[in-house]
Amino acid sequence: MTLLAGRIERARDVLRARFGFEDFRPGQLRAVRAALAGRSALVVLPTGGGKSLCYQVPALVLDGLVVVVSPLISLMQDQVGAARARGIWAAALTSASPSSERQQILADAVSGGLRLLYLAPERLATGEVIGVLRRAHPALLAVDEAHCVSEWGHDFRPAYRRIGLARLALGRPPTLALTATATRAVRDDIVESLRLGAVERIVGSFDRPNLYLGARCVRDEEARRDALMALLRSRSGPTLIYVPSRRQAERWARSVGTAGLLAAPYHAGLEHSVRRGVQHQFLADHLDCVVATTAFGLGIDKPDVRRVIHLGLATSLEAYYQEAGRAGRDGKPARCEVLWTKADLRLLRMIVPDDRRLDPLLRYLTAFGCRRALLLAHFGERMTRCGGCDRCLAWKRRLRALSPAPPPRRLPSPWPPTGRPRTAPAAAPAWPPSGWSRTTVEPARP
Repeated sequence: MTLLAGRIERARDVLRARFGFEDFRPGQLRAVRAALAGRSALVVLPTGGGKSLCYQVPALVLDGLVVVVSPLISLMQDQVGAARARGIWAAALTSASPSSERQQILADAVSGGLRLLYLAPERLATGEVIGVLRRAHPALLAVDEAHCVSEWGHDFRPAYRRIGLARLALGRPPTLALTATATRAVRDDIVESLRLGAVERIVGSFDRPNLYLGARCVRDEEARRDALMALLRSRSGPTLIYVPSRRQAERWARSVGTAGLLAAPYHAGLEHSVRRGVQHQFLADHLDCVVATTAFGLGIDKPDVRRVIHLGLATSLEAYYQEAGRAGRDGKPARCEVLWTKADLRLLRMIVPDDRRLDPLLRYLTAFGCRRALLLAHFGERMTRCGGCDRCLAWKRRLRALSPAPPPRRLPSPWPPTGRPRTAPAAAPAWPPSGWSRTTVEPARP
């Protein structure tokens, strides 16, 4: 058995023992194989595709530190807690940590006491951290939410552009760039910015057949509220409602509460302890609904969200699909709805003046064709079959209404009739009759 084959078998053992899964998904296996072989890879897997396993499992197999660049402190803290619960010694180096704690974390990174080190891109760019990590000799660098690297992406962060230089300063360690939504242009930009070269590209399918996709343009706020209440009337399970602003999160949470659902707002203006409380209550099924800005949901491990409803417009089609993709991660049917007004569109044009980013989203919202086909085409994928969108279901209903009704089906009557004995048919009379001659019926010709 080769070294790589032995590492992969050990990775499967770790997956079963620590994470409770029997085997990797195809995209995960390719990413893990690349990491264990010391190769870099760009990994694009849909929301719920298990991207974190692609570097958490190698952290328990490789001899060395795995450094993870992550965009949010709350996301880092959640992943550190989950990793420690599985017996992986992990830590997050954040600005919220006391100086003594940060020094201890860096010392553990050099001494080999850490397997996973999470940090923000701004922290990675500092000279102190670079110097310490050079002594630690990272076995793997993982860049989570890698679409933040690209100026073409929906969540660009300038600090992510400096990761490529930090990677060079660390001696070009094998790197996994992971994201859930990236068009071909964004993928190219990620590879170029991180200086990955001729890297392996692992791109999973963007199709989520279990998701129902719908969008509706409503007249005004009152019509939007009526449409929302109609959607919430069927209590099908945990619900995420996304809104553009903090004030709307508070207002819509109160409105949903009047409908008899346990709802709470979530946005960056709340105290950290309040946000953590809302998150934990939602994960524990103590809340029916969370009304949130885009800050909520990133990295949240709740597979049974049954509905994601947008009351307003995301800044791009990629941003929308990443948020909508938090529904139905357990593979069961879930609904993704957008309730928007023309006023939302005018506001969005003020925020995002670039028509190149808005056009795909507008086509998705207003086109008469299949929404799933439009969505997949945006990511360079061809649809094979629509699992369910409002456009296709409407066309099916219209076709059924226009089709002529089939004639009533006539069941064959039993023969012979019930109770009548089966008898042989009477023999046909002999022809011609006895004594018959042509002259008896035809007069003689003169």
